[in-house]
Amino acid sequence: MNDMTQNQTFDVVAEQQLLGAILTNNALFDQVSDVLTAEHFYDPLHAKIFQLCASRIVKGHLASPVSLGAILASDQGLAEVGGARYLVQIGGSAIMPRLARDYAKMIVEQAVRRRIGDTLREAQVQLGAGAEASDVKAGLLNALQALPEASGEESSISFLKSVTKAVGKAAASYQGEQTFLKTGVSALDGIIRGLGPGDYMLLGGTTSMGKTSLAVEIAGNVAIDQGKRVCFWSLEMEDDQLSTRMISARSRVPYADLRDAHEMKEADFRRWVEASQAILHAPLRIVPKNIRDLAAGHAAVRRVKREFGGQLDLLVIDYAQLIRGTGKSRFEQMTEVSIGIKTLAGMLECPVIALVQLSRDIGMRDDKRPLLSDIKETGQFENDADQVVFCHREGYWMEQHGPKLDKSGHITDQARTEFEADLAAVRNVMELIVRKNRHGRKATAQVGFHDATNRFWKLGDNDTTQEGFI
Repeated sequence: MNDMTQNQTFDVVAEQQLLGAILTNNALFDQVSDVLTAEHFYDPLHAKIFQLCASRIVKGHLASPVSLGAILASDQGLAEVGGARYLVQIGGSAIMPRLARDYAKMIVEQAVRRRIGDTLREAQVQLGAGAEASDVKAGLLNALQALPEASGEESSISFLKSVTKAVGKAAASYQGEQTFLKTGVSALDGIIRGLGPGDYMLLGGTTSMGKTSLAVEIAGNVAIDQGKRVCFWSLEMEDDQLSTRMISARSRVPYADLRDAHEMKEADFRRWVEASQAILHAPLRIVPKNIRDLAAGHAAVRRVKREFGGQLDLLVIDYAQLIRGTGKSRFEQMTEVSIGIKTLAGMLECPVIALVQLSRDIGMRDDKRPLLSDIKETGQFENDADQVVFCHREGYWMEQHGPKLDKSGHITDQARTEFEADLAAVRNVMELIVRKNRHGRKATAQVGFHDATNRFWKLGDNDTTQEGFI
């Protein structure tokens, strides 16, 4: 193999030798095609030759110096290096078959080096032109995130290896070792049975349904009660607002009261402060709302994982549609965001819960329980998610509409009485509607929820968990 220095970013001879091996032995294409693509080649002509080989071989046609020479007979690039004779020459320089995959990995590695160099040079040009450092940083992170892989992971896994891994997880769970993260909301855990590494769960709801409250509850349950490491990427609330809600849930003191803390009862304020002290050292870190770009968020969360000693148990994102993507249209941007969150879950090897806003059209329907089609911006969110959970509060909608009017447009005493009775039954009830669950069943459960204090509780005998939906 040709010698490589650490700074080498291309090796035209290595590209020739690998292409020659493929042209003389098409079976080698399958050994390299899972790690190598045409874009990895430095020489444009070599990229074109590899692409032609790929298109012919996958169709069962022969890719040889003769067949490609006929196809490229009028190609100016090939003519400049000797025409069809060049294909014969690289065929004669073919490496041994056993070296094909090593050469492919080397060419990919060189492509990565070139991309990094180009990215750094572009950043220097932007800085020299007076660009904001934050904009240059975001561009760098986006470019680095899109780098091709250089490692060449295995392209298939034996069923024996897969079954052994599955049995190991099941045995660990059977022996009491928790392999799936519990949200701490028992009604929800009873349906989804916990979140696994790399799981991507969407938590949706219209405005005022309590989805952020539920996210805060789950983060608190995991970090405070279970002592596991949690990162909360808060794109909507300031970090102190997030902490205030969590403390209010623990102290049962309405978080709105803190805006006029001088008017609070001393006992309430004391209880709130005591709750804050009790959770002061919980393993929870907040990524603040000033970090909004997808690539910058990736970098910040990975940094949190390093600060936790290389282990992160849960990432919560509030909320996904506030992340900035790089597409031209809003649809393209949100599609990129969803794919980026799914990728991040895999990279972190921990569950990710991302909040999503729903269409306001729900308010125009008779049955306001959300559907998957109500997720705003792009269907990619639904496609990428492993679980989709919606928050629904019938009491909220009832209060918005009030008692039913009679034919004359008035509210009768009977209608008012019936309304108050119906409202009392659902006023502090939240439905958790699992519309998608890649690992199990779909169902609806109810939990108690007090909006003012951000507090959740089990409904006991009133708890309903059912297959299907009403």
